[in-house]
Amino acid sequence: MDKRISQRRITLKKRITQTCKVFEVKVNTSSLSKTSIKHLNNLFVEAKWFYNYCLNQDDINDSDTTIKQVPVKVKDLFEERKLSILGAQMKQALKTRLFGSLIALKALKKNGHKVGQLKFKNKLNSIPLKQYEVTYDIDFNKNRIRLAGLKQWLKVKGLGQLNDREIANAVLMRKPSGYYFHITTYGPKEEKIMPDTSIGIDFGCQTQLTFSNRTKVEFQIPVSNRIKLLDRKIMRKQAATGKERLDSKKKYQDQFKRRKQYEKLNNKKNDIRHKVVSAITKCFKYVCFQDENIHAWQSSNHGKKIQNSSIGGIMADLKNKSHTPIMIDKFFPSTQLCPNCGKKNKLGLNERIYKCDCGYIADRDWKSSFCIETEGLKQIPTEHRNFKAQENSASTFFNLLNKISNIKVKQVGLNECGKPTA
Repeated sequence: MDKRISQRRITLKKRITQTCKVFEVKVNTSSLSKTSIKHLNNLFVEAKWFYNYCLNQDDINDSDTTIKQVPVKVKDLFEERKLSILGAQMKQALKTRLFGSLIALKALKKNGHKVGQLKFKNKLNSIPLKQYEVTYDIDFNKNRIRLAGLKQWLKVKGLGQLNDREIANAVLMRKPSGYYFHITTYGPKEEKIMPDTSIGIDFGCQTQLTFSNRTKVEFQIPVSNRIKLLDRKIMRKQAATGKERLDSKKKYQDQFKRRKQYEKLNNKKNDIRHKVVSAITKCFKYVCFQDENIHAWQSSNHGKKIQNSSIGGIMADLKNKSHTPIMIDKFFPSTQLCPNCGKKNKLGLNERIYKCDCGYIADRDWKSSFCIETEGLKQIPTEHRNFKAQENSASTFFNLLNKISNIKVKQVGLNECGKPTA
């Protein structure tokens, strides 16, 4: 026991000097036999049974990870089902996940959020693999992964990302497009020399991102016609009875196709989100943005625009990934405030040019981002800022954004940015 404790302490000390990254590799399902596909499907079914069994206990600690049979509710009765594929370590990991969920709910409740109880799952799409070389193993030479309990090795794509990194635990994922491994790795920390630069960001519905360096970014990934067609097929009513379409194999196939289309849609949005956040964090040390109420935007006839742009995800990533994130209070009047005289002027949603009695005229969104940056920089000393480096980072930033697909990047003209006119 003492050896385990000392080993954990050594590992924790080592982790402080490392960075954690999670890589996704995809299983090549075309090379799988029917037996292997059946094994993987049954593995997720048994994981769901065991998860619900643990949740059904009065105390989760009473859950037995060596149990071979669990009761499963079928309509109004309970039937005993065998756990012939799910390993003991996978059961332990699922039990540990439940503890983590309870701790998260407790923290939310402590912070004043309304929380409910954990619910039984109708489908489980992820199984934690606790220990490398025990619950799973990797063969880098042949690009394949061995899963505990499965005879056939799984051929995968993307193992080249893991080179020269220490491998830890993993998660087996099931998505409409196939099976994936999310592998946690550790590597040495890379010291980044960040230029002493800053940027202000204004989030919006019409123009998703407006930056204080005169750059605007617009992107919308709307729902495809294919998804709309599948929605109509699934939700259509029967001609004879007028009731909803009955469950059938064909309806299940349509639902699966719809999930696959939504996965492609989310992949496009996530790709834009990660690349935009990466461009911001690479070029700017101080990232100033306002704590916008995204939920209020969704309830005020902007729900589709917010859903198609994933602004909330970009904001969340900036909080966690920026070198120095500076969040401005959501009640700060960035839209109304004049940076020239300090007067507040109310604007309608259709007014895209800000005009003040003092003669100040500027693009509305750019003016807001400029005010956000000015307010944010009040929280930090700015005497030693290198303005030449800021100009270089602005051009680099614009070039990085231009390389991202499915977005529109443009610059606001100098005559539209903060030059008072009579």
